[in-house]
Amino acid sequence: MSTDPAHGPEGPPLAVAELPITPAQAGPGLPGAVLPASRGSPEGRYVARPGKPVCRQVTDLQGQRAVAAAKVRELQAAVERAESTDKERKENHRGGDRPWLLRLLIPAAILAEAVTAYVAMEALVNSQSLAIGLATLAALVGAGMACTLANRRLNRLPVPAAARILEGIFVAVVTTLRYDSLHIQGAGVLTAAGAAALAALISVLGLLGIEEIVAETRTFDILLSTLRAAWKRGRYAAATARLAGIQARTEAAAGRLQQHFLDFLLKTEKLPLDEARRRAAAFKDALTDRGG
Repeated sequence: MSTDPAHGPEGPPLAVAELPITPAQAGPGLPGAVLPASRGSPEGRYVARPGKPVCRQVTDLQGQRAVAAAKVRELQAAVERAESTDKERKENHRGGDRPWLLRLLIPAAILAEAVTAYVAMEALVNSQSLAIGLATLAALVGAGMACTLANRRLNRLPVPAAARILEGIFVAVVTTLRYDSLHIQGAGVLTAAGAAALAALISVLGLLGIEEIVAETRTFDILLSTLRAAWKRGRYAAATARLAGIQARTEAAAGRLQQHFLDFLLKTEKLPLDEARRRAAAFKDALTDRGG
């Protein structure tokens, strides 16, 4: 009878179970051995444990940098639009290039005209309130004439001689009324004449000043567009400075990350210095390039 170990003395052959080779039994000469699972690359081990806080700091800074860069681009476009609008309004402006703030002198000129006209109106009416009303009306009429003449100059139209004559008649009439009023109140002839002449000079300078200011200064729209452009430039400068600060912090954190990873490769992974430097630089470049 066959004594084959795979068969019993009688009956069918016995099944022999194949035992797996354990990792402890497996050696380099056993191709079928089950090797232990790989622990991953040094980069993966570093990110998972000791380098996690540093990597998180770098990625957070990169996120802030991306947001700040988008804000800078948005504000830069806004500055360009505001400057374009301001330039277009200045080019289409019909008058001069004097600052708009000079127009604040117009109310002062009207007030001076009204005060001197009040002296003239006292000779016409007995009521003080009525004299104030007439003086105010006379001042507004004079300012209106000056603005009308300035508008013709802005439209490149000649100022009619009749308009200048009418303006002169207005000043002469008011000056005569001032003289009569002062004379009635008891002032001497020379005193009344001198005061009336001084008031006439104030009136003439006020009317001519209003006309020149309206014709030679910028409009309120140009002032607003200039202020808006300046405000947007200020915001853009602040955003650019903030982006530069974030960029500097990001580069510093990336440098610390590279040095920390280099120490990890040398002390923990026991890699050669040249290879550790190469891998640390590549890891830093990969992380920063991925973040933007």
